[in-house]
Amino acid sequence: AQAPATRAAAAPAASARPDAHPHDAMADTQPKRPVGGAFGQFCNERRAEFAKKCEGKPVTEVTKLLSAEWKTQTDAQKAPYEKKYKDAKAKFDADMEAFKAGGGEVQARKAKAKAKGEKKKKDPDAPKKPVGGAYGIFMNENRDKFQKSLPAGSAASGVSKLASQKWKELSDEAKAPFEKKYQAAAAAYKKAMEEYKAKGGGGDEEEEDDEEPLAKKAKK
Repeated sequence: AQAPATRAAAAPAASARPDAHPHDAMADTQPKRPVGGAFGQFCNERRAEFAKKCEGKPVTEVTKLLSAEWKTQTDAQKAPYEKKYKDAKAKFDADMEAFKAGGGEVQARKAKAKAKGEKKKKDPDAPKKPVGGAYGIFMNENRDKFQKSLPAGSAASGVSKLASQKWKELSDEAKAPFEKKYQAAAAAYKKAMEEYKAKGGGGDEEEEDDEEPLAKKAKK
């Protein structure tokens, strides 16, 4: 008599964990927080369209156009983007909870870079911060003149010393135009940085320490 066919044993599910969380698959990656509010959502949706109009120009030009277009939108037109941002924020909150529940360790961007031993790279398209206050403006406008007034072969520090001396000789009235120019440059930088961050531009503003060497020279 023919032996009865043996039924193949069903293969056990591959290391199925009874306590597996539906979001465990993403537990290794920290969720990315949505930025820029409703304007950020607007930028994400329309950036490609405006990028074509600004082809060959700096990324900041795209942001300027997006910002100008956003200001023309009515509250009713902005409402869908506000909803998209709220939905994205709610999803981020839920994903972050799942990330933490899966054993993920929340790290700031700087901490991540430091942990990997990476040096933070500056974005060449990021707005450039004016430094040195009113004295910095004075220095930039007169650097070439001061350089030419020094003997050939003079050290680079000679320009700074001469500029510092000339600055101290100026009256408050003479310094006022440079102070005004610096305030305008600082305001323009702040606005550009807000727009840059709104479109997801990377990271923090340039450190205030960059301003210290010039600022000290400006003191009487």
